[in-house]
Amino acid sequence: MNKFIKALSVMLVLTGSVYLPNANAVSSGKTTEMLITLAETDPVLVDRLNDIALNDPILLQQILKLAGSDPVKLERLLNLAENDPETFAKLVTIKAVASEPTLELQVESPQMSTFGAISDGGLM
Repeated sequence: MNKFIKALSVMLVLTGSVYLPNANAVSSGKTTEMLITLAETDPVLVDRLNDIALNDPILLQQILKLAGSDPVKLERLLNLAENDPETFAKLVTIKAVASEPTLELQVESPQMSTFGAISDGGLM
């Protein structure tokens, strides 16, 4: 029985891993198209992105996430990240909070105090 469960779990892991590259390719398809377009039209921008990819991959991920698939936004965000990193960091934080599921405001009810013992009416 133990060998069966182990074989079944290995089979499920292998089956699931086949679909992971396809999921990543689908999610980054628009970004890839944008990068190909940039490579054809603006190789200087591609060089700048390559420098960031080599030196600060996390920053590149943030820029690409914020830009989506818009090359104009990408260039503007890249300029902002280079010229004003503090404001860019604020934008990343705002976008991260905005992309989270809606947060319900927790309204705290005022705490009630009895200021003494509670009387249950005495003995019957």
